[in-house]
Amino acid sequence: MKYTKLIFSFLILNLFLVFSMIFVANNTREIEKNNHNLKIKISEISENLKINKIELATHKNASYLNKLYKLYFFEVPNSNIPQIVKIEELSMQNKNIKLVSSNN
Repeated sequence: MKYTKLIFSFLILNLFLVFSMIFVANNTREIEKNNHNLKIKISEISENLKINKIELATHKNASYLNKLYKLYFFEVPNSNIPQIVKIEELSMQNKNIKLVSSNN
């Protein structure tokens, strides 16, 4: 009789520990799933950044920009001062659309 109370108290303590470990493991698994989803989103964003860097490098190419400018305007200015293009100026140009290939 003496040891039954002690055995019963250890049994309850062990059950409490088992259920608390299951609770912690379940929460840990949810955090792991969220981390995995975040890693996927981060990799998608980094891929988009790589593509944007490639596009930026293409758009910084002077010959490509000159070809684009010739598409929309008839005269090419000789100065290096950038001009502001308004929507009205674009709408006044010819309505035909021309395609340009960039050879780098």
